[in-house]
Amino acid sequence: MIDVPTPAVAGLLLRAVPQRVRRDAHVAMRALAPWGAVSAQLVQDAGGGVADHDVHVDGDPVQIPFRVSFPWPPSVFTAPLSPRRRAVVAAWMSRSENAGHRQRAVRELFCVHESWVVPFVVQLCGEYVHEIGTDVDRFVRTELGQHPELRHAYARFVRDNPRFLATTRHRAVAFRALDHRWPHRDGARPYPQLAALDALSELAYRGGHDYPGDPAPPRVVAAAS
Repeated sequence: MIDVPTPAVAGLLLRAVPQRVRRDAHVAMRALAPWGAVSAQLVQDAGGGVADHDVHVDGDPVQIPFRVSFPWPPSVFTAPLSPRRRAVVAAWMSRSENAGHRQRAVRELFCVHESWVVPFVVQLCGEYVHEIGTDVDRFVRTELGQHPELRHAYARFVRDNPRFLATTRHRAVAFRALDHRWPHRDGARPYPQLAALDALSELAYRGGHDYPGDPAPPRVVAAAS
Protein backbone atom coordinates (compact mmCIF):
# COMPACT_ATOMS: atom_id res chain seq x y z
CA MET A 1 0.00 0.00 0.00
CA ILE A 2 1.20 3.52 -0.70
CA ASP A 3 -0.33 5.19 2.32
CA VAL A 4 -0.32 4.09 5.93
CA PRO A 5 -3.30 4.14 8.33
CA THR A 6 -4.16 7.43 9.99
CA PRO A 7 -2.07 8.43 13.02
CA ALA A 8 -4.86 7.47 15.42
CA VAL A 9 -5.23 4.01 13.89
CA ALA A 10 -1.45 3.61 13.65
CA GLY A 11 -1.09 4.34 17.36
CA LEU A 12 -3.65 1.68 18.27
CA LEU A 13 -1.87 -0.88 16.10
CA LEU A 14 1.59 -0.08 17.44
CA ARG A 15 0.49 -0.37 21.07
CA ALA A 16 -0.72 -3.90 20.37
CA VAL A 17 2.86 -5.17 20.32
CA PRO A 18 5.70 -4.74 22.83
CA GLN A 19 8.17 -1.91 22.48
CA ARG A 20 10.86 -4.18 21.05
CA VAL A 21 8.61 -5.12 18.11
CA ARG A 22 7.31 -1.66 17.23
CA ARG A 23 10.02 -0.78 14.73
CA ASP A 24 9.04 -3.85 12.71
CA ALA A 25 5.36 -3.07 13.25
CA HIS A 26 5.80 0.41 11.83
CA VAL A 27 7.18 -1.09 8.61
CA ALA A 28 4.58 -3.89 8.52
CA MET A 29 1.80 -1.33 8.73
CA ARG A 30 2.46 -0.29 5.15
CA ALA A 31 1.00 -3.62 4.02
CA LEU A 32 -2.39 -2.69 5.46
CA ALA A 33 -5.08 -0.83 3.58
CA PRO A 34 -5.14 2.84 4.66
CA TRP A 35 -8.94 2.83 5.02
CA GLY A 36 -9.08 0.22 7.80
CA ALA A 37 -10.39 0.74 11.31
CA VAL A 38 -9.38 -0.37 14.79
CA SER A 39 -11.64 -0.57 17.83
CA ALA A 40 -10.73 1.37 20.95
CA GLN A 41 -11.98 -1.57 23.01
CA LEU A 42 -9.18 -3.84 24.21
CA VAL A 43 -9.20 -7.61 24.50
CA GLN A 44 -9.38 -7.44 28.30
CA ASP A 45 -12.34 -5.02 28.33
CA ALA A 46 -15.49 -6.64 29.70
CA GLY A 47 -18.77 -5.76 28.03
CA GLY A 48 -17.31 -2.83 26.17
CA GLY A 49 -16.35 -1.15 29.43
CA VAL A 50 -13.00 0.02 30.68
CA ALA A 51 -10.55 -2.75 31.50
CA ASP A 52 -9.60 -3.07 35.16
CA HIS A 53 -6.31 -4.81 34.45
CA ASP A 54 -3.41 -4.75 32.00
CA VAL A 55 -2.01 -7.46 29.77
CA HIS A 56 1.75 -8.00 29.88
CA VAL A 57 4.19 -10.01 27.82
CA ASP A 58 7.39 -10.62 29.77
CA GLY A 59 6.68 -7.50 31.80
CA ASP A 60 5.97 -5.25 28.80
CA PRO A 61 2.36 -3.95 28.66
CA VAL A 62 0.44 -4.39 25.41
CA GLN A 63 -2.89 -2.87 24.39
CA ILE A 64 -4.43 -5.28 21.91
CA PRO A 65 -7.60 -4.06 20.17
CA PHE A 66 -10.63 -6.29 20.38
CA ARG A 67 -11.34 -5.93 16.66
CA VAL A 68 -9.77 -4.52 13.53
CA SER A 69 -11.33 -4.03 10.13
CA PHE A 70 -8.87 -4.50 7.27
CA PRO A 71 -8.92 -6.65 4.16
CA TRP A 72 -6.27 -9.35 4.18
CA PRO A 73 -3.19 -7.72 2.60
CA PRO A 74 -2.29 -9.07 -0.86
CA SER A 75 0.84 -11.22 -0.99
CA VAL A 76 2.54 -8.63 -3.19
CA PHE A 77 2.73 -6.44 -0.07
CA THR A 78 3.47 -9.12 2.55
CA ALA A 79 5.94 -11.32 0.65
CA PRO A 80 8.80 -8.75 0.78
CA LEU A 81 8.43 -8.40 4.56
CA SER A 82 10.73 -10.14 7.02
CA PRO A 83 9.26 -13.11 8.95
CA ARG A 84 8.72 -10.99 12.06
CA ARG A 85 6.94 -8.27 10.07
CA ARG A 86 4.68 -10.84 8.43
CA ALA A 87 3.98 -12.17 11.92
CA VAL A 88 2.95 -8.68 13.05
CA VAL A 89 0.47 -8.50 10.17
CA ALA A 90 -0.91 -11.91 11.13
CA ALA A 91 -1.21 -10.80 14.77
CA TRP A 92 -3.25 -7.77 13.76
CA MET A 93 -5.40 -9.85 11.43
CA SER A 94 -6.11 -12.30 14.26
CA ARG A 95 -8.25 -9.46 15.65
CA SER A 96 -10.21 -9.16 12.39
CA GLU A 97 -13.98 -8.90 12.40
CA ASN A 98 -13.85 -11.64 9.74
CA ALA A 99 -13.70 -15.11 11.35
CA GLY A 100 -11.99 -16.59 8.31
CA HIS A 101 -9.23 -14.02 8.61
CA ARG A 102 -8.83 -14.78 12.32
CA GLN A 103 -8.45 -18.50 11.64
CA ARG A 104 -5.97 -17.94 8.83
CA ALA A 105 -3.99 -15.55 11.02
CA VAL A 106 -3.76 -17.79 14.06
CA ARG A 107 -2.55 -20.69 11.94
CA GLU A 108 0.30 -18.46 10.83
CA LEU A 109 1.00 -17.43 14.42
CA PHE A 110 1.39 -21.07 15.47
CA CYS A 111 4.64 -21.05 13.49
CA VAL A 112 6.02 -17.92 15.17
CA HIS A 113 8.33 -18.76 18.06
CA GLU A 114 8.32 -15.37 19.78
CA SER A 115 6.67 -14.62 23.10
CA TRP A 116 4.87 -11.47 21.94
CA VAL A 117 2.43 -13.49 19.78
CA VAL A 118 1.11 -15.45 22.78
CA PRO A 119 -1.74 -13.10 23.84
CA PHE A 120 -3.07 -13.00 20.27
CA VAL A 121 -3.40 -16.80 20.31
CA VAL A 122 -4.78 -17.04 23.83
CA GLN A 123 -7.41 -14.36 23.20
CA LEU A 124 -9.04 -16.57 20.57
CA CYS A 125 -9.94 -19.06 23.32
CA GLY A 126 -12.48 -16.51 24.57
CA GLU A 127 -14.31 -16.02 21.29
CA TYR A 128 -17.25 -17.57 19.51
CA VAL A 129 -15.92 -19.69 16.63
CA HIS A 130 -15.32 -23.21 17.92
CA GLU A 131 -13.39 -24.19 14.79
CA ILE A 132 -10.71 -21.66 15.79
CA GLY A 133 -10.82 -22.97 19.34
CA THR A 134 -10.21 -26.46 17.97
CA ASP A 135 -7.15 -25.20 16.09
CA VAL A 136 -5.75 -23.60 19.26
CA ASP A 137 -6.47 -26.67 21.38
CA ARG A 138 -4.73 -28.92 18.86
CA PHE A 139 -1.73 -26.60 18.74
CA VAL A 140 -1.37 -26.44 22.52
CA ARG A 141 -1.72 -30.19 22.98
CA THR A 142 0.37 -31.47 20.08
CA GLU A 143 2.72 -28.87 18.62
CA LEU A 144 3.63 -26.58 21.50
CA GLY A 145 5.40 -29.28 23.48
CA GLN A 146 7.88 -29.78 20.63
CA HIS A 147 9.30 -26.26 21.15
CA PRO A 148 10.50 -25.80 24.76
CA GLU A 149 11.23 -22.08 24.63
CA LEU A 150 7.84 -21.32 23.07
CA ARG A 151 6.17 -23.58 25.62
CA HIS A 152 7.90 -21.62 28.38
CA ALA A 153 6.65 -18.37 26.81
CA TYR A 154 3.03 -19.56 26.92
CA ALA A 155 3.47 -20.79 30.47
CA ARG A 156 4.92 -17.44 31.59
CA PHE A 157 2.09 -15.51 29.96
CA VAL A 158 -0.57 -17.58 31.69
CA ARG A 159 1.10 -17.16 35.09
CA ASP A 160 1.74 -13.44 34.58
CA ASN A 161 -1.84 -12.62 33.46
CA PRO A 162 -4.27 -14.50 35.73
CA ARG A 163 -7.02 -11.90 35.45
CA PHE A 164 -6.89 -11.93 31.67
CA LEU A 165 -7.08 -15.72 31.72
CA ALA A 166 -10.09 -15.54 34.05
CA THR A 167 -11.83 -13.07 31.73
CA THR A 168 -11.06 -15.28 28.74
CA ARG A 169 -12.44 -18.37 30.48
CA HIS A 170 -15.59 -16.51 31.51
CA ARG A 171 -16.20 -15.57 27.88
CA ALA A 172 -15.60 -19.13 26.70
CA VAL A 173 -18.16 -20.46 29.19
CA ALA A 174 -20.70 -17.90 28.02
CA PHE A 175 -20.14 -18.70 24.36
CA ARG A 176 -20.43 -22.44 25.00
CA ALA A 177 -23.97 -21.84 26.19
CA LEU A 178 -24.79 -19.64 23.18
CA ASP A 179 -23.01 -21.57 20.43
CA HIS A 180 -25.84 -23.33 18.62
CA ARG A 181 -23.36 -24.57 16.01
CA TRP A 182 -21.42 -26.59 18.59
CA PRO A 183 -22.62 -30.19 18.09
CA HIS A 184 -21.85 -31.35 21.64
CA ARG A 185 -23.74 -28.87 23.78
CA ASP A 186 -24.90 -31.77 25.97
CA GLY A 187 -21.38 -32.08 27.34
CA ALA A 188 -20.41 -35.13 25.30
CA ARG A 189 -17.18 -33.38 24.37
CA PRO A 190 -15.38 -30.45 26.03
CA TYR A 191 -15.81 -27.10 24.34
CA PRO A 192 -12.50 -26.62 22.46
CA GLN A 193 -11.90 -23.10 23.74
CA LEU A 194 -12.16 -24.34 27.33
CA ALA A 195 -10.10 -27.43 26.55
CA ALA A 196 -7.33 -25.21 25.21
CA LEU A 197 -7.44 -23.01 28.32
CA ASP A 198 -7.28 -26.10 30.54
CA ALA A 199 -4.24 -27.32 28.62
CA LEU A 200 -2.56 -23.92 28.95
CA SER A 201 -3.24 -23.83 32.69
CA GLU A 202 -1.76 -27.29 33.08
CA LEU A 203 1.24 -26.18 31.08
CA ALA A 204 1.72 -23.04 33.15
CA TYR A 205 1.53 -24.60 36.57
CA ARG A 206 3.00 -28.02 35.87
CA GLY A 207 5.97 -27.73 33.58
CA GLY A 208 6.68 -24.11 32.81
CA HIS A 209 10.25 -22.83 32.82
CA ASP A 210 9.90 -21.44 36.35
CA TYR A 211 7.84 -24.32 37.73
CA PRO A 212 9.73 -25.62 40.78
CA GLY A 213 8.55 -29.17 40.23
CA ASP A 214 6.56 -31.48 42.41
CA PRO A 215 7.86 -32.02 45.94
CA ALA A 216 10.49 -34.70 46.02
CA PRO A 217 9.36 -37.94 47.66
CA PRO A 218 10.71 -38.39 51.16
CA ARG A 219 14.01 -40.16 51.30
CA VAL A 220 13.96 -43.55 52.85
CA VAL A 221 16.96 -43.98 55.06
CA ALA A 222 17.85 -47.51 55.85
CA ALA A 223 18.10 -48.25 59.51
CA ALA A 224 21.57 -48.99 60.78
CA SER A 225 22.12 -52.67 61.30
